[in-house]
Amino acid sequence: MSDPTKNGSEAIAGAMHHVVSTFHVLAVAEPTTARKLSQILGPFGYRLQIANSGAEAVQSIADEAPEVVIISGTLPRQEGFSLLRTLRTSRATEELPVMFLADSSADQEVRAYQLGAEDVCSGATSEVAIRARLRVLLRMAAYRRRLGNEKRRLELKVADRTRELFEITIATVAALEKATELSDQETGQHMIRVASYSACIADQMNIGSELVDKIRLYAPLHDVGKVGVRHEILKKEGILTRAEFEEMKQHTLYGHELLAAARADIVARNIALSHHERVDGSGYPHGLSGDRIPIEARIVAAADVFDALTTRRRYKDAMSPDDALLMITVELAGRFDPSVSQAIRQRYPDMLDILHSYS
Repeated sequence: MSDPTKNGSEAIAGAMHHVVSTFHVLAVAEPTTARKLSQILGPFGYRLQIANSGAEAVQSIADEAPEVVIISGTLPRQEGFSLLRTLRTSRATEELPVMFLADSSADQEVRAYQLGAEDVCSGATSEVAIRARLRVLLRMAAYRRRLGNEKRRLELKVADRTRELFEITIATVAALEKATELSDQETGQHMIRVASYSACIADQMNIGSELVDKIRLYAPLHDVGKVGVRHEILKKEGILTRAEFEEMKQHTLYGHELLAAARADIVARNIALSHHERVDGSGYPHGLSGDRIPIEARIVAAADVFDALTTRRRYKDAMSPDDALLMITVELAGRFDPSVSQAIRQRYPDMLDILHSYS
């Protein structure tokens, strides 16, 4: 008669040999430790991969990243610590959970933790404890994967929103340009020139290509708020009265409100709101001074004035570009950011080309 206890044990053992796991564990160890890990983990279905050196482990991780890496502290020439340092200093593997198998010395345990190991086991750690601690690291790996997936999902969502805002802004620019083209060709050309001047100045100032591109894109919106100003004021021949000028000044606030409602980029809103502010505090709508005025608004402010001075308007004749340069950089120097004025001087030939191209 067969022993039921024995049959039960054999059934359990047989079942254990058929455990299928998706948990990929990479062990980096010399042959003796590798065999021990195979005995500890193999019957429980872990997909255990063995690497005999740090270089082999790095290549293996590059080919297929495991959930957890187990590193033996008995690898020759302190190679285990070198590998741990490599994993923690690479962006691709900095969050890969690592279990370090230290020797009997306390120094190895401390050093492994200092280099970033999530867990450290020693020769005194039981097989059951190793498996239990490995399961903790696997849960940690799963949690980090979920966080990574959520981060990527949010990044895609942000990218979609950014693209949507970009398209909204492009549509706003195009609509405004079309409206001004239909009502006033001079204003449409003004928008193009101010955008080109602003990008030219910004590029000279080394403020970063991303901000330069935004200034190029959003500078045409600096006067978008004029859609809220009465037509008779916009078209008036001659100088505005004080009351009319006060109404005209509101276009900065209208533009900011319009772009804020459209959830446009902050750079676009800053330009619309603050392109009539002056660094000496004499501008509007809030009388900001110095660095309290966003750099994009300081740049567009100078470009806007240069264009206003060098083009004919209903109420004035055009000034020569040389005189306009002198006025901005010398006579009215206190109103403009010195670094912006310097950039205008340095890129003056390019600004002349822009003026002649869009006159």
